[in-house]
This record gives sequence, structure tokens and C-alpha cells, in this order.
Amino acid sequence: MNQDPICEAAKRHIIDACVQSTKIKGYSDACGILRGTLFLSDQPLSLDDLVERTGYSKSTVCVNMNLLENLGLAKRVVIPRDKRSRYATISDPNSMKAMLLSNIEKEVRLIRDALDLAERDLLACGVQAERIKAKIVSLKHFYKQIDEVLGLIGRFTTEELIELLSKAH
Repeated sequence: MNQDPICEAAKRHIIDACVQSTKIKGYSDACGILRGTLFLSDQPLSLDDLVERTGYSKSTVCVNMNLLENLGLAKRVVIPRDKRSRYATISDPNSMKAMLLSNIEKEVRLIRDALDLAERDLLACGVQAERIKAKIVSLKHFYKQIDEVLGLIGRFTTEELIELLSKAH
């Protein structure tokens, strides 16, 4: 079956963007290609469907689909009387926002905890660590503000945020 070259070009843009997005985060091309493949599908896909469409081994598909699920970029879909796992992208803007915020909040929490521990340990180092202590205090302030911003963002829908920020501008 001949595919329309314009449609194939449009698909390539989506898949390339998904690959670049996953590469930025340090994940494999396979992760991006699978995300793009799901993104372009009008129905949930099984592992076998994803193997067939991408050419990756079933184990590569399985590992990367688990990663996409954990990142909140894909979800398992249960279809009655079908034992196979099927996957779809998460496309609801507020669900996507919540997952992105959750991932950022985890990172902020990790950094804030590490800064607290480092600050505590540096107290025992005395005067020679003053510059590092000052830097940690500055970073703690920044991450505290980011934590507050994330909390505020989480309280509103995407549409409400756009409206609020547009009014403030």
C-alpha cells in the first residue's frame, strides 16, 4: 500500500521531535520513536503492534514502554476480553501538566534535600567552606521559589493559567 509522501513527512516531523525530546532527557532513540508512534496512532497499540511498526525487538519495546509509562507519557489501556497490554499516549492537557509537574517536583525535591544535607555537612568544615555555603544558600532560595511556583501552577488548569498569565502581561 502506497503511503502519501506528505503524510509520511508530517509523521516524520512528529517522530523526530519525540526522538529529540527523549534525547534531551538522556533516553534512547527507541523511546522517542515509540512515543511518536503512539502519538500518531488513532487507537491504543499492543506490544506486537509496536514491534511491527518500529522494527524493534519485543524486549526493547517492553522496556521503553515501561519507561514511557513511568514518565507519564504513555498509559496502559485495558480492553475487555483482551489479555494483551495496549498503550496510548496521554493527551489530556491537564493530565500531561500534572505528570510534567510531578517529574519536575521530584527533581526539585531531590536537589533541595541534597542542598540541606550539604549545608549541614559544611557547617562542620569551618571558615574554608564559606564560599560554598553562600552558593548553597543561594541555590536553596532558588529551589524554594521554584517549588512555590510549581505548587501554584498545580492549582490551576492549563486554560486558567493561560488566562491568568495573559491578564498579568
